[in-house]
Amino acid sequence: MFDVAGHPAAFFITSLVSLLVIVDPPGNIFSFLALSSGYSPEDSRALARRACFYAFAILTVFIFLGRLILNFFGITLAAFQIAGGLILFRIAFDMLEARGHFNRLDTSSSLVAADYRDIALVPMAVPLLSGPGAISTILVLTSRSESLWEDGIVVCALALTMLITYIVFCFAEPLLRFFKETGIRLLTRIMGLILAALAVQFIIDGLQAAFFFVRN
Repeated sequence: MFDVAGHPAAFFITSLVSLLVIVDPPGNIFSFLALSSGYSPEDSRALARRACFYAFAILTVFIFLGRLILNFFGITLAAFQIAGGLILFRIAFDMLEARGHFNRLDTSSSLVAADYRDIALVPMAVPLLSGPGAISTILVLTSRSESLWEDGIVVCALALTMLITYIVFCFAEPLLRFFKETGIRLLTRIMGLILAALAVQFIIDGLQAAFFFVRN
């Protein structure tokens, strides 16, 4: 997509867009409202703050351990870019069809806060904000990173993503009234289309890297 070397701004934008799309703050509004039902505004904001912090901490671990994980299993960066792109494309397809995990308006009614010890951690941080899709995205991004400086760019993009998510959760009820169900579903489909394009590009980059490796 971008030659990240020498283009930190482009790499930051790629990372930010990828993470925002996969975390999908608008699509998580339904789940957040279901889990925070009956909470005071202050408690709702505290819940949102803890959930975003937990998700940030979990995904940050994968930013700095991503290469170690790939090296431990003997997985090349090109192979993971291809595999990660395929996984993200499947998630994007579900978003476009409003099926499965991303059909949150239908699944949120089954979320009851009393069923969990710490709802900020489970299910908010995991799996809603830092599930397999987000972890795969982080690993794909770190596979494209070439230095600790670029890992730091991913951390900054992740921090901004969680800040935006926190703001969306704090204004969940007004946003839901403004966009309504149809608007939220439309946003999710648009983000799914963007994610599909990113996933295809990740696959193309991985194939190019693999082809270059084979030729040399």
